[in-house]
Amino acid sequence: MGQNYAQNRRVATAFYDHARRAVVDSGLPVLEVNGAQQRGHDFGARLANAIADAFAAGYEHVIAVGNDCPTLHEVDWAAVTEQLEAGRPVLGPTSDHDGAYLIGLSRDQFGREAFAALPWTTDTLFSALHRHLAATSGAAPACLAVRDDVNRPVELRALLRRNRAESLVARLRRVLGVTHRTSRPPNRGTTRPVLERRSRAPPYSSS
Repeated sequence: MGQNYAQNRRVATAFYDHARRAVVDSGLPVLEVNGAQQRGHDFGARLANAIADAFAAGYEHVIAVGNDCPTLHEVDWAAVTEQLEAGRPVLGPTSDHDGAYLIGLSRDQFGREAFAALPWTTDTLFSALHRHLAATSGAAPACLAVRDDVNRPVELRALLRRNRAESLVARLRRVLGVTHRTSRPPNRGTTRPVLERRSRAPPYSSS
């Protein structure tokens, strides 16, 4: 633990803050669920409970986003909202096509138990989620641009070598003490729960 743990926490916080700014800048109402606020025995249950709580609060549409997508701030939130209001769910596929950095759905497309039972921790998640939302909505989900997410040290190193998401990259370089692009940051190991699952954790925004 020690220094590595503290550094891992700072990396996690940088990603979380970046995602939070992206959803706040969307202009949509934002609900944050993390840490002790999460309920459920696994990731699927925790996410399903968070979305169910948003619907219980009176929202008709929910946009759940992961906090490990460096270019989340580039999402066209108005276009996502337009699709949801037209009755069509929305998915943002990750570059490996295994998961989703964004999931948008409406109240009548959501069932807590079926949603929680999807294969969240496997490489079949995106296809299963796509089929599930198509079945519950009667329409194929609208798919956004493919975007990278960061789950492993190799992906973090690749991010540090790119010029996209400049403010996040600059902060990560400071956190990791990286002085040039080819420097190799340490393994992040275990971080806060919101970064442990690929592209599928709160915070989330609702409309």
